[in-house]
Amino acid sequence: MDALTIQLRGEKDSLLAREKEIKALRLKVRSQEEVQELAATETTSLRERLEDKEEDICELRHAAEVFDADKAMAVNGARIVARWELMRDWLNHQTDSWEPSVALEQYKMVKTTEAELLGLPTPCFDDEPQVPEKDSLPKPSSDDPPSS
Repeated sequence: MDALTIQLRGEKDSLLAREKEIKALRLKVRSQEEVQELAATETTSLRERLEDKEEDICELRHAAEVFDADKAMAVNGARIVARWELMRDWLNHQTDSWEPSVALEQYKMVKTTEAELLGLPTPCFDDEPQVPEKDSLPKPSSDDPPSS
């Protein structure tokens, strides 16, 4: 009987040890499942952030492409407005109020700024003709359109 009791206790201890091992393995599996869920959540979050960054990059590339066109449009628009104003002044015989030296300085400023915006070398105005004095400017001729 003692032998059976010892054998029973040994089997009981073995069974308890196996149950403890099973519990430990179940806890380990649960822990790994939680880690897996956290990793999946983090992966999803990182993918969303990556997609957001890719969208931002696309928007910035588009903005960079459009910027050059917008810059060219602004420069050309300024040229058109300036030419229109000059033509309007000429047609209305208001050219007597022009200051050639001021106009030349404005022209130099516009050309210098335009070169800087386009990334071109700064223009040199050393060989430009001299601005005539206001008294020596030609008077309007009979070919000029009449003032309205």
